[in-house]
Amino acid sequence: MKKLKAELILVFIAAIWGGTFVIIKITLTELPPFYFIAFRFSIATVIFYLLVLNKLSGWSKGSLKAGFILGILLFAGFASQTSGLLYTTASKSALITGVNLLIVPFAQYFIIKRKVGFENWTGVAVVLIGLYLLTNPAVNGINKGDLLTLICAFSWAFYIIYLDVFSRKYNLYVLVLTQFVLVSMLSFLFAVLFESTGDIHFSSTAVWGLLYTAIPATLIATFLGNKYQKETTPIRAALLITFEQPSAVIFAIIFMKDVFSLLQIIGGVLMITGILFSETFEYIKKAYFKGDENGKTAELNR
Repeated sequence: MKKLKAELILVFIAAIWGGTFVIIKITLTELPPFYFIAFRFSIATVIFYLLVLNKLSGWSKGSLKAGFILGILLFAGFASQTSGLLYTTASKSALITGVNLLIVPFAQYFIIKRKVGFENWTGVAVVLIGLYLLTNPAVNGINKGDLLTLICAFSWAFYIIYLDVFSRKYNLYVLVLTQFVLVSMLSFLFAVLFESTGDIHFSSTAVWGLLYTAIPATLIATFLGNKYQKETTPIRAALLITFEQPSAVIFAIIFMKDVFSLLQIIGGVLMITGILFSETFEYIKKAYFKGDENGKTAELNR
C-alpha cells in the first residue's frame, strides 16, 4: 500500500504540472509573462521562507554561487516557457517541454562526462521525427513559441543535472530559497524593462492562476515529489511523471479546444515514445535481464 500510495501521488503531481500549461495560457490574457513569473515566485518565496525558516542553515559563498547558477537556469526555463505560451498552444508547449528528459543525458555528459547511451541517441532520433510532425515547420514555418519552449527544455535539462550536483553539497532549503528570490528579482527587472504595468489586470482569473502555479504547482508538488519519489523505482517514477505531457494535452483539448491533425497526433505519440524509451531502457535492461558469470547469456529476472 505504501508503494501504491507513493505512485498515485506521483501521478497526482504530474497532473498538477499538466494543468499549469492551460492555466498559464489563460492567465497570460490578464498578466504579461515576466510580471506573471515575478508575482508567482514572490508568493512562493514568502510562503516557502515561512515554512522552512528553522531549516535555513549552512549559508556560504559556495551555496550562494550554486543557488545563483540554479536560479539563472530556472529563470531561463520559466521565462522561455511562459513567453512561448503567448505564441503556441498549451498542448504543444507541454509536449516540447517534455523533451527536457531526453536532453538530460547529454547535459550529464557536458557537466559530469557521463557517457551518452545508445537508447539516448535512439530517443533523440524518434523525438526529432515526432517534433517535426507536431510543429510541421515546412508548412507552418518555425513557430516563435515552439522555439522558445525548446529553449525551456534545454534549460530544464541542465537545471536537473546541476541541482543533483549541488544538492549533494549544500543545504537544499538554502538552494531553493536562493533560486526563488533570484527568479523573482530577475522577473521584476525584465518586466520593468520590457513590459507595461498597464497590461496588468488583477482579475479573478489572474489571482487564481497565480495561486495555483505558486502553491500547488510549485510548493506542494515539489514537497510531495521529494518525499514520495524514493518510495518507488526510478523506472516507475519516470513513467508516472511522464503523465504530465498527456494530461496537459487532455486539459488543453477540454478547456482550450486544442485541435490536432493526424500527423500531429502521430508526432506527439512519437515524442512521448522516444522520451520513455530513452528514460527507461537502461532500467528495464538492469531490472529484467542479467548475464551469467561469463556474461554470455541473459535470463529474465522473475
